[in-house]
Amino acid sequence: MSDYYRGVIPIVSRRGGIPDGFRSGAVARDYDEFPDEMMQSPSEMSLISRTEWDDRFDEANATGSSLEHIFLGPNLNQPAFVNLDQNGHGYCWAYSTAHAMMFKRLASNLPVVRYNPHSVAAIIKSGRDEGGWCGLSAKFIRENGIAIEGNGLGQWPVHDRSMRYATAEVRDAMRSHLITEDWYDVARREWDQKMTIDQIATQLMNQNPVAADFDWWGHSVCLLRLVRIERGSWGWLMINSWKGWGYHGLAVIRESEMLPMGAVSIRQTSFVA
Repeated sequence: MSDYYRGVIPIVSRRGGIPDGFRSGAVARDYDEFPDEMMQSPSEMSLISRTEWDDRFDEANATGSSLEHIFLGPNLNQPAFVNLDQNGHGYCWAYSTAHAMMFKRLASNLPVVRYNPHSVAAIIKSGRDEGGWCGLSAKFIRENGIAIEGNGLGQWPVHDRSMRYATAEVRDAMRSHLITEDWYDVARREWDQKMTIDQIATQLMNQNPVAADFDWWGHSVCLLRLVRIERGSWGWLMINSWKGWGYHGLAVIRESEMLPMGAVSIRQTSFVA
């Protein structure tokens, strides 16, 4: 691992668990109730060979073209926005998808918009504080959109689960912020949106962020980059939805724990300034 990663960005693992004062929200998979579907993961994707990973990683560092560089700036110390905070609610599965949408906007040179994942999770769960999957929030946003964080017309107040904000005006405004292209297997249910490590790596190297649920963590986060921990060893650079955690919300998931139980790649969002 480079001195930058070793000294600044922490590595998370199952041994660390959920720190005191923080909350996850990814639902543990009950395979009796939610079995594997008899379909393949997204199969039309042209994968980037593992033999190219080192060169592509080095090139992205040299050119500053990764989502990490786009977010942190040329000196890797000036984030484009403060990471979203789920505020102790079990809504990580909506925050991971919203973060992915925000990063795709950055990659598309669109202005920063602070989405409010509470608007998605609260409507899905009728205001209840319950866990879910990133595939569930992605499906909702694809069909209904997501609200902007705020107290203005058509916006949803930060961290509020009240259904009184699910007005016709807010829902109409939400439809301006849709997921318009993603890797999502329509033959699979929301809890069974699988992607392989190679598929995820390919998407991240193409600047397509990935919302991912990790069974070992009971948590859902947004993956930003395939990073080389050391020669021949890889991990995911991710952004979390916990306030004051990590390096501007960033951490690395080590190689032995990289495979998520569900993942959705965001390739395009509505082009709204």
